[in-house]
Formats: sequence, structure tokens, C-alpha cells
Amino acid sequence: MLREPQHWQKYYHGSDAALRVQRHFSYSDRIRYYWPHPDAVAAVDRLMTALGDRKIPMPLISQFLGTLHAAAAAGQRTDARSLLLLAVRQQTDLYSRAAGIL
Repeated sequence: MLREPQHWQKYYHGSDAALRVQRHFSYSDRIRYYWPHPDAVAAVDRLMTALGDRKIPMPLISQFLGTLHAAAAAGQRTDARSLLLLAVRQQTDLYSRAAGIL
């Protein structure tokens, strides 16, 4: 995001510290500009390879992936790939409901 600020600069305002917080914790729609970048693709590939098929512990899901906790507690698979797909599904369902599709 720092190398290509044109995707967020006109939307985020404040001190350097405030801008850092906004970049880190903003709504996820800005990420769409960065996902296809080779560095991002490589980072996700490294993470998914490192995690492999390991089950992510429930306390970590609760702390860092809170919106997935209920599904994981109800029996959803907790490997990284399954959680990633569930997170994407939750977001697309949100947009679908807003559009009246679901």
C-alpha cells in the first residue's frame, strides 16, 4: 500500500500514525487493488504452505478471526484453506444480501 498509495490516499487522512492505523484496519475493500500483485501472491502462498493442513486452534480463531469462530465451533473445518474460503464466503454473502440476492 505504501508503494502504491493512489488506491487509498484520497480516502485516508491524518498524521502518519493515523494513516498507518487506517491502512491496517480499514474496511477490506481497498485490498482488491493489491491482491494480484506478485509480492502479495507470493506472501499468501508462503503462508498457506507454512500452515499446510494444520488445524488452527480455536483460541487463535477467536482472537484473530472472530467472525469465523461460531462456524468453527459448529464444526467447520479449521485448516487455513477452509477458514480462508469461509471468510471469503462470509464477505460475498454480505454483499449478496445487500444486493437482495440472498
